[in-house]
Amino acid sequence: MNYGPSGAYNTPTNNGLSSGSDYYPIYHPHYQPSTKTYSNGSYDSLKINNYNRFDDQEDEPQQEQQQQQQQQQQIENDYNINDPNRPKLLMWGLTKSGKTSVLKLIFEKMAAGETLQLPETKMVQIHELTCGVHIRFQIRDVPGPKTASASDFENYALESTTIVFILDVTEDYTEAINLLISSVQWMYKNGHNVRFEVLIHKVDGVQEQDRLERYSSIQQQVNVMLKECSIREPVINFYLTSIYDHSIHEAFSKIVQNQMRQLRDLENMLDLVTASTQLDKIFVCDIYNKIFLASDTRPVETQLSELCCDVVDVYTDISSIYGTNSSPVLDSMSFCTIELSIGLVLYLKDINPTTALICILKKESKINEALMEVNLNILKKEIQDLFLNNSSRQ
Repeated sequence: MNYGPSGAYNTPTNNGLSSGSDYYPIYHPHYQPSTKTYSNGSYDSLKINNYNRFDDQEDEPQQEQQQQQQQQQQIENDYNINDPNRPKLLMWGLTKSGKTSVLKLIFEKMAAGETLQLPETKMVQIHELTCGVHIRFQIRDVPGPKTASASDFENYALESTTIVFILDVTEDYTEAINLLISSVQWMYKNGHNVRFEVLIHKVDGVQEQDRLERYSSIQQQVNVMLKECSIREPVINFYLTSIYDHSIHEAFSKIVQNQMRQLRDLENMLDLVTASTQLDKIFVCDIYNKIFLASDTRPVETQLSELCCDVVDVYTDISSIYGTNSSPVLDSMSFCTIELSIGLVLYLKDINPTTALICILKKESKINEALMEVNLNILKKEIQDLFLNNSSRQ
């Protein structure tokens, strides 16, 4: 993921890659390949258009490990060169609104209950974070004001590419809205057209039937006040979040995706795979913080996102039991298949040591497994190349 030097990028990519059909790799269409059976019941090595089945590629794990090491070194070099231009997110909002808790929960695996014991933030904390090996960014967690005064905001916000504003919905949020408006005003007055991501937070403390009402009320108040300030079409998004469910991971996934230059190309790749392999849905997910880097463009149901997070939890828990301390959670042969009673099958496969593809398909779907493996293997390579090629253009 790459951010521009002066602000957040919109969803459409501008990375110099062709948007036409000449750029995208060719995925094999759905058909039934033939196999040859020997008298002992074993099968001949299956090869389709020069792509072997994974179980026939004995040298693949070692080759992939070497490739990953080379890619990681290139990423490190590019990251050092482009250090001034890396994304800078600012966590902003009134004191005790939950800014630090969100970061601790997602990126440090702190239990939700433990975040209640965190002390109030008294000084600026700078976090250098990574998602999926390729995506690196900085988040600054700063002391929040007790009132709507934005006097310290200019000291924190000058180099920020995105403002993540946390609003505690369980308290009187009048002061929080005023702080948000004054922050947006200051940014626009000083020519910084950055994106504001508003987390309407702690919704677990609000009755379920009242959540959407408060969401709509806050969004309407903000839009009216911004129009009164002559701020037209601000780049601002709203999310309902809680640290006690998967909503905070979904929201932060959107925050990451909204600034990815590669997002459009990545979505098109996933669309091609779902169409050629007859999958219902496919995600690219960081398994350590459960951030979804992309998915195909079909509508995403909240239940599917929750199932994917659960699959990641199951896989990492099993890996911690049966794996070794020195081995990564994911390697070139990692995969996981889970059948659910609701008629869905979830399939997890590695991209690199921290990132996985999560495919969702119906149990009764007649999908050629060998074809799916071939296409996912092609997709895996193309995703690696997409990020590396984009990095080399910076």
